[in-house]
Amino acid sequence: MTFSDFFQRCAGFSRHEWQARLAADDTCRDRLIRIPTGFGKTAGVTIAWLWNRVEQKNETWPRRLVLCLPMRTLVEQTKLAVSAWLEQAGLSPQKHVAVLMGGLSPSEWHLEPEQDTVLIGTQDMLLSRAMNRGYGAGRARWPMEYALLNVDCLWVLDEIQLMGVG
Repeated sequence: MTFSDFFQRCAGFSRHEWQARLAADDTCRDRLIRIPTGFGKTAGVTIAWLWNRVEQKNETWPRRLVLCLPMRTLVEQTKLAVSAWLEQAGLSPQKHVAVLMGGLSPSEWHLEPEQDTVLIGTQDMLLSRAMNRGYGAGRARWPMEYALLNVDCLWVLDEIQLMGVG
């Protein structure tokens, strides 16, 4: 199966050329993607991660994909889309997606560090954990979540113009 076929199966629409280039990298690296709203940044990054990490079993790509968003409404939308893409890729969203957002019961994502996981959350919840001061988490969890968000992760900061000082 090619990446184009995989993308079509997961997303339900054809990929753009920049999404194929993103997935073609053998190793994951830092980059800035300047694409207008609605052109598939989240789909491009998530499905490229799925293709490399899960489908191709490329261990040079990080185990955890962290989607950091500025607002709760974006987290909820993103969770629905990512869950659908994971289902189409043959993964259970209940097992491979964790949401970190104020007002929700803390998930147990940190108990399976070997699991390929998509973490979706608001900037306050994710950045506080990445700085070893997790909002809404017990102090005993801080070091574990700190470690898991600073090692073997691909961080995606989406809609950064809305994040303020975060």
